[in-house]
Amino acid sequence: MRLIFKNLNVLRSTINAISTSIEIKEIVESAGNNLPNLFDFSSFGVFWKEEPLLFLYQEESCPPSFTQEVVKNMIKVFSILGEESPIDADRIALQVEKRKLRPKQMIMDPKATLKSHLTLPLAVEGEILGCISLNSDQSNAFDAQDLQFLSVIGYQMAATLKHFQRFSSIKNIAIYDTLTGLYNRRYFEERLGVEAQKSFYSGTPLSLVMVDIDLFKKVNDTFGHTEGDQILCKISSLLKTSVRKKDTVARYGGEEFILILPEAGLEESFVIAERIRRLVEDTPFEVGGAQVNLTISMGISNFPSHRAKSKEELVKMADQALYDAKRGGRNKVCIYTGKSSQWTVPI
Repeated sequence: MRLIFKNLNVLRSTINAISTSIEIKEIVESAGNNLPNLFDFSSFGVFWKEEPLLFLYQEESCPPSFTQEVVKNMIKVFSILGEESPIDADRIALQVEKRKLRPKQMIMDPKATLKSHLTLPLAVEGEILGCISLNSDQSNAFDAQDLQFLSVIGYQMAATLKHFQRFSSIKNIAIYDTLTGLYNRRYFEERLGVEAQKSFYSGTPLSLVMVDIDLFKKVNDTFGHTEGDQILCKISSLLKTSVRKKDTVARYGGEEFILILPEAGLEESFVIAERIRRLVEDTPFEVGGAQVNLTISMGISNFPSHRAKSKEELVKMADQALYDAKRGGRNKVCIYTGKSSQWTVPI
């Protein structure tokens, strides 16, 4: 009886930890830290089809072959439980965390195989979001009480994951441009506030690059807005793949885009912008069944080089440099100077 109460207390602690988690990785860690007090297992797994992601929390002596067997089995069982078509294991992001779950004298055999598993769907509101699995290299490792406890834990996980799913959808609507998939202007303003505060406080460089598609109105007038939207998406893709991981690319409005380049001085910002300008210039665009060549104009502002005293001032400087690029004949990268911006003449 005392053991039952102890297990119920552990179960309650596990559920509370899961329900207050704010990331899927935190859910797995919360469960993983408590589950060894309830179950004797070699590997604990959570599969979420949304990404898809598979997290494994397992004994540190668990051999790679056992891990592969667990992954294969979880994918197979989920396909059956969720009535899904077979999932390509190569598409799944696998994250493994190893912990000491057993005494030293009970480490796993390097040739250990999967002999027992308890796998349940993570289901809520009639939707199967993934599955949860306890796995062991021992035969008959789990009993009816284990099934009951894991069912309760699985239900709480499913409810928390559903909350993540809803929050993620709302978040996507709030921060992404629906046409291009880039960050929207609202998110740009928030991100710039964070980066500007960091740079103004520490003195580290921060650059903005304003981008505008040259003569875009002519494309819309000639080929229609549907073709124009495809151009916006294609250029958005080129922008995203041409910057560093820490940079932010946003749609500023219409055919204008803006880049936030943290820790980038004027020289590095110019190199990045010029690379993008040449890439767009050299890329053929399919418009209305024909191939056309397009160009972009770009304006750069930088802290501390241009002595901006606010994020708004930094944006105005980049906008002024962009205006100078347009006035100077388009297809140029201009750097703000305070009077007339400097620009490059394409070779």
